Amino acid sequence: MLFGKEIITSRQNPTVRELAALLDKKERRKSRLFRIDGHKLFREAVNCGAKIDLVAICSDKAERYLPEVQSAGIKAVLLSPDVFSKITDEKAPDGIIAVVKYLDKIHKTLELSEISALASSDKRIMAFESLRDPGNLGTVIRSASAFGVDTLLLSSDCADIYNPKTLRGAMGAIFSREIIFCEDLPEALSRFSCEGRRVLAAILDTEAVAVDKAAITGRDIILIGNEGHGLSRSAVEASDVSVILPINTGRGVESLNAATAASVFMWEQKRVFDSSKK
Repeated sequence: MLFGKEIITSRQNPTVRELAALLDKKERRKSRLFRIDGHKLFREAVNCGAKIDLVAICSDKAERYLPEVQSAGIKAVLLSPDVFSKITDEKAPDGIIAVVKYLDKIHKTLELSEISALASSDKRIMAFESLRDPGNLGTVIRSASAFGVDTLLLSSDCADIYNPKTLRGAMGAIFSREIIFCEDLPEALSRFSCEGRRVLAAILDTEAVAVDKAAITGRDIILIGNEGHGLSRSAVEASDVSVILPINTGRGVESLNAATAASVFMWEQKRVFDSSKK
């Protein structure tokens, strides 16, 4: 017993099994729960009002974390160091794991009937097709927060936003960015275009317009494609303009990483957007 709580020492304990199962995408979708590893993410979740079902604490970190968790009114369990080490995928774990309910209010599936209202809003929007690497997606979400992009449109085959690698890359931004999943991204982009939102497709094409010549505005939707194959033809055809980042290509450098390119586009749009308000 520690702080009046029993320490779980068996990996077969139902709570331990449930915590481990949440590393699997199918189990996350089935339960509508995901887990966040680490104290920083836990505090971000609390500060953003996320609904936390449970917190698991390594028993040798109980003195540090248990009072904080209990003061927040959240159920806590203690795991032995051996059990905790078996269910964490962190290289240097903090000793705390939280189970959080899906953020359905800000992470949702796009209804085509909602496009008009979203298009007419002041929200800055970016779109991503088939971004499969969870680390890249996490970086994109974090950059969106840093550069003031409010909404991310994701094709349905993008990486899982609740993948541990995505969460590590996104950090606290996962709790603040609106993420909308599109079953048919090209169709959605066409409708946004009809509603007055210009769609700029980022492609590697010598005929594409350099981003600094594209007269970019805060209302433009910039579209980024798959890490290896770029954008599909249907997505490009649904766009209004094709743009490119002018870079020094050469030996070993043909293009930028998708997340890096997205961050550069976000910065450029923010720069122009901020200048227009002066």
